[in-house]
Parts: sequence; structure tokens; C-alpha cells
Amino acid sequence: MTKTTNKTALNYALENLPNAPADVREKWEKMIEQIDKKNAAPRKLTEKQEANEVTKETIQNFLREHADTGFLCADLGKQIPALNGMSPQKISALLHQLKIAGLIETSTEKRRTYFKAVQ
Repeated sequence: MTKTTNKTALNYALENLPNAPADVREKWEKMIEQIDKKNAAPRKLTEKQEANEVTKETIQNFLREHADTGFLCADLGKQIPALNGMSPQKISALLHQLKIAGLIETSTEKRRTYFKAVQ
């Protein structure tokens, strides 16, 4: 079962309640238009998101420079100056985002995950 959104509910009401008053149907249609307009608007990144993008670029550049070596999350935190002071959880989250985007790859050896640049 899929999640019912406001837009889905309004479309369902329009399709299945043909006897609804005209002004109510107009209101539903206007609400659907507003939802579409809101979803179509480009979203600006927050200050933290922009900082995270810069940090992810820094990680990528470091991994490209050391393409033949895999690094543990903790090792990256120690070797990249921009990551000093960041928690391992935050570094791990940024690495996970890079992996999902296909920009880095991982390998696991003895329950330890190593990160390296995609070749």
C-alpha cells in the first residue's frame, strides 16, 4: 500500500465524488494546483547543505589523489584537515551520500568498510 498524500486524496475525491458541490470541487482543484506549484519550485540549499557539498568535494578529491588506497571512515577524519572536529557519524553520513551518488565505492574486509574513489 502506498502512502496517501494530500494530492492523492484530493484527486480521489474529485474522481469519486462527482456529486460534490461545484465550489467544493473548484477548491479541491485549486489545492491540487497549489501543491503542484510548490513541488515544482526549485529549492535553495541551506547553509549546512552547502557546507556539506564542499566537504563531500574535499573527500572526493582526497580519494582521487589516493586512488590506489582504501580508507576507513576514521582514517579519513584524521588525514583530511577539513574533517578535523567532525564526528565519525557525520563523516560516515557524507560518505554514504557519496556512495549512493556512485561517486565512491566501498569494500568490506573483516567487518571493516574501506572507501575509495570510483575507477
